[in-house]
Formats: sequence, C-alpha cells, structure tokens
Amino acid sequence: MSIEAKPVADETDRLPLFPFTRTRQFELPAQYAEARGGCPVTPVQLWNGQKAWLLTRHADFCSVLVDPRFSGEFARPDFPTVTEARRGIDKAERAFVGMDNPRHDHYRRMLLKEFTAKRMLALRPQIAAITDDLLNAIERKGPPTDLIAALAVEMPALVMCALFGSPYEDHTYIAKCAAGRHGLSQSPEQAAQSAADLVDYCRQLIAKKEANPADDMLSRVIRDYVLTDELSREDLADMCSMILRAGHDTTTNMIGLGTLLFLQHPEQLARLKAEPDLIESAVDELLRYLSPVQFAPRRVALEDAEVNGARIRKGDGIFAVNAAANRDETEFPDPDAFDIGRDASNHLAFGYGIHRCLGQGLARIELQIVFPKLFERFPDLRLATPLESVPFKYDSQIYGLYKLPLEW
Repeated sequence: MSIEAKPVADETDRLPLFPFTRTRQFELPAQYAEARGGCPVTPVQLWNGQKAWLLTRHADFCSVLVDPRFSGEFARPDFPTVTEARRGIDKAERAFVGMDNPRHDHYRRMLLKEFTAKRMLALRPQIAAITDDLLNAIERKGPPTDLIAALAVEMPALVMCALFGSPYEDHTYIAKCAAGRHGLSQSPEQAAQSAADLVDYCRQLIAKKEANPADDMLSRVIRDYVLTDELSREDLADMCSMILRAGHDTTTNMIGLGTLLFLQHPEQLARLKAEPDLIESAVDELLRYLSPVQFAPRRVALEDAEVNGARIRKGDGIFAVNAAANRDETEFPDPDAFDIGRDASNHLAFGYGIHRCLGQGLARIELQIVFPKLFERFPDLRLATPLESVPFKYDSQIYGLYKLPLEW
C-alpha cells in the first residue's frame, strides 16, 4: 500500500493497530525499527478507526513538533488517543500540557521561575540528604529489598514535598491516582475517576495553602498569580495535578528501570564507578535508551501536509514516538547499545519544542544523585530473583517496573 494514498475505510482497517507495546524487558516493539528502515512516517489505525502516523526518526519528530500545521490541543474531537479511556481524560484536561500557543505560553510562564537552573541546583543538597536517608533505611533493614517501594517511589515523593509543598503522607494517594490515569487497561469510568480525584485533591491542597502559605512552589504561585486574579483556582488545580503526576511517576520509573539496566550491563556500571564524571552523560543515555513515556508527544493535522514523503490529511493523528526516535541510527550510532560514554544530550525523552518537559532539570538532578549514591552504598547490589520474574509495566503509558527485588 502506498503511504501517499488517502485510505478508504476498508484500507484503514488493514493498517496495523496502534499502540504497540513492549513485551520483553528493555526491547522496543519490532515495528519501530521496521518502520524506520522502510517507512519512517508510517500509517496505523487507532482503537476508534482513526488513521494516525508514527514518526520514528529524530529529524521528523523535531520538525513536526515545531510546525504550526499540527496541533497539540487535547480537547479537539480528532485529537489522537491510544484508548477510549484516554479520550475522556484528554477532553477533561485543562492544564497547558494540552494547549497550543498562545494559551500554552500564557500559563507555562507562571511556573518558569520555579524551575530555573539556579533553583534546581539549590535543591541538590536537599535531594542528596533525602537519598542518603532512604539508603540508610534500606541498609538498616537489610536484604532483600524492593527498590521500587523503598527508594524509587519514596525519593521523588519527598523531593516533590520539599519543592511543591504537597504533604508527604499524601504521596501514596497521588501515585495511585497517577497510575489509574496512565494505565492502558482501565475502563473510561475508572480512568476519569482517577483523573478527577487528583484534581479534586489539588483543589483541597490549594485551599489549605491559601489559608496557611509556606515557602514552597504552590504557595508562591497562589501569591503571585491567584491572589492577583491572573490565574483561577480551578486552572491552578489542573496545573497542580499535571505537576504532581509528572513529578512522581516518571522519575520513579526511571530509577527502577535505570538500576536494573545498570545491573544488566555490569561493564557500564564499572565504567561509571571508575569515571564518576560520566554521570551527566550516563543519565542522558539512560533517558535516551529507556524513554519511559511510551506514546507521546501527540498531534493532529490542521491541514493537509507532507512529512518525509508521507501525505498526511487534515484530521489525521500524529504520534511522535520518542522511544523510536531515540533509537534512530542516523542520530545515535549503534542505537540499541547502552553506552554511557556517548553524547546523548539531544535525546527526545523530554519532548521537543514548546511542550518540552518543564521539570527536566529537576529530573536530571534527581537521577544524577541517586545512581552514584545507590551503587556506592551497595557495591554488590544484584537481583534477588531471575530477570524473567521482574514485573515490567507493559500495561501503562509510562513504562517502568512494578517491583525490583534486590539483595547485596
């Protein structure tokens, strides 16, 4: 079938059904490499019969995400989704993550000064102390340990508590809501309830902070924008929900996946121990190689357009799959190799363009701190069960691990 032809209904039915999911540990779905090799802008069919296109090359990913002919407005009726449940969540999303400019920049600017490099660097000592305390607790308890519960969940939760101002005791509830929102198997009703519950939690938290402000991000945003009538409490609740789920879920999964990846590549771990200055490039390589956000970013065509030879029609969906683009051999030689010495700084795990992850600086610092400390404290760290028994999150939009049993 020519990718330049606009398919009729039965032609669309013959397209492969997306999403493709990972089914074997760190390997990507084979369809991504096949597409890059023959049809890098490749057509697929979504759950509702909508035609969409996968961008599997780095250059196409970047060009489309800065092209105004493609919209990132979640609320559009033709915006592509991976499940029926996700469609309902998108329509209810009110945070700037699902907006085009100028509305996107109007809201995003209210948080920019909270995520400056200077402010993130100032958090380093606190993040290091949080990590040390958690490692101390793991050591006191002794082996075996589930690193996901003992470190990967706890560390980002405590950091978000310090930065954002959410009470630590609420982190389990926040993580539960995020997981319910990001899963691929939930019913539309279950997913919508998880999303609504987290926004409702944020409404209550905003009210508490307004009554009793503290030295934290949420209190400052309330003071600077809510009390000056530039930002409604309802809009802030949606922004709050977006920050909390991103700050907890993605870093948690990167800590678990990254630890296991190092244990499966002892030569790379030995190199990091011998050359600790490689930690920045190592974190970039982890982000490139793992790319935990599986089916994003997404766009919808506002008009007919051509991308790398593919004729995309108005209303077609676009999935700029960062996991696929991060394995593009034209950008990253030998892309399926995990190599902490390579320059992977142009990876796309945080997205590209105006929607590039606002909290990427914080995530990098957390990961740059946690891995050296973990492997220094436990130099003989190893899996406590066979690799085949480690439960991977194949059923979520955020790839990760449910548990990681370790001993030393």
